[in-house]
Amino acid sequence: MKIKNLILGLLLSVAPFVSQAQSQFDRFEDIDGVSSVIVNQKAFELMSKIGAETDDEYLDLIKNINTLKVFATEDKNVAKQMRAEADSYLKSGKLVELMRVKDENDNVKIYVKEGSNENFVKELFMFVNNASDGDHETVIISLTGNIDLRQVSKLTDKMDLPGGDELKKVK
Repeated sequence: MKIKNLILGLLLSVAPFVSQAQSQFDRFEDIDGVSSVIVNQKAFELMSKIGAETDDEYLDLIKNINTLKVFATEDKNVAKQMRAEADSYLKSGKLVELMRVKDENDNVKIYVKEGSNENFVKELFMFVNNASDGDHETVIISLTGNIDLRQVSKLTDKMDLPGGDELKKVK
């Protein structure tokens, strides 16, 4: 009985940390009007095993990715929530601005969480806001793992993710 209580107490004390480990953006997955793509480490491992015909640089990149989360909406009210959540995340996180791109209709912000050296990051976070001709699209992208910035534009091209063109400009 003591062991059962000890295990229960341990689980209860660890539970808050486990729930915090989930992305604060995961709640958007269940909101109407939001498209989401969540790819976990197992899927990237499977892609690297299946993709034998793919170039080695791409395989090395996806082997080191833990998660990819993409949330997109065209709903202006949800877009406001996403912007507020992204702003909150950026204020509380240990992310560094990598670059900002603003042209006629697009506003792209790219942040990173520093990794083991200047070429690698633990997280690549992008916030894309596009308002053109009455259309409105807001996208949040979070890529975590041991990510080689020199290769990440290849991944965004292959997965056809927004912001890939801006990432190619990063030196």
